[in-house]
This record gives sequence, C-alpha cells and structure tokens, in this order.
Amino acid sequence: MPITTLLFSFQGRIGRQTYWIWNCCYYAMILGFVVGVNRLFPGLASLILPVFLLLILIPDLAITAKRWHDRDKNSWWLLLNIPLVIGRMSVPVGANALTANEPMLYETIISVAALMCGCWILIECGFMKGTQGDNRFGKEPV
Repeated sequence: MPITTLLFSFQGRIGRQTYWIWNCCYYAMILGFVVGVNRLFPGLASLILPVFLLLILIPDLAITAKRWHDRDKNSWWLLLNIPLVIGRMSVPVGANALTANEPMLYETIISVAALMCGCWILIECGFMKGTQGDNRFGKEPV
C-alpha cells in the first residue's frame, strides 16, 4: 500500500503489525516534537503542540479506520477517539496548571472516558486478529 494511501485514505485494511509500527512512530513523533519545542520555544510549547497534534490527527484516524475495517467494523468506531483527542488537546493547557491541587470535574470525566476508550481501541485494534479472508472492506492484509 502506498504511504499516501496508508496515511490519508480511510479505505482498506491493515494488520496489527502495521498498526503497531504506526503507533510507535506516532508517539515517538509526539515525544520528539515535545522535547524539541520545549528546548527551542519553552514558553510557546502549550500553543504549538495542539497544532502539531491536529496535523497528525488525520493520518492517525486513517490508520485506525483501516484497522477497524480489518476487524470488519465500520469507521463509526472512530468515535471512540473523541475523548482521546480532547484529552490530548487539553494536556498542554492542563500542564500549565500543575500547581492545582485537584483536577476539575470535567478533567476527571475526560480522563476516565479517554482511558476507557483508549483501552477498548488498544484491545480491539492492537491485540485482536482481523477477519480471516476478504471482508466488506477489502482483501485480507498480508
């Protein structure tokens, strides 16, 4: 599968190996970006990180959609990513308030929802086998 199709198309299927490779690269990119931005622009990190996260959101969703397709589930399952995206976008804002004693109620709700959805996605997309043979989303990944 061409890299542009892999990263920007919501069609087709991928296996667990491709999914794991993407996620390792995804989180390595985020970590590298955070470290680099904090060193180069320490005061602007909380403003620049959400922009970067938005730039890599489409490839992340495209990869995850393909993995759902491999499990013979449609792209509506991407809705489980909403709490994760909200949580990731609020981290830079919350990181500035590290001196607060207790998280606000909405922060706790978002965190719990993100944890539950993240665990579901991890189990389904990361650990469970895809549909054997062809399914309605395409041929079985090699």
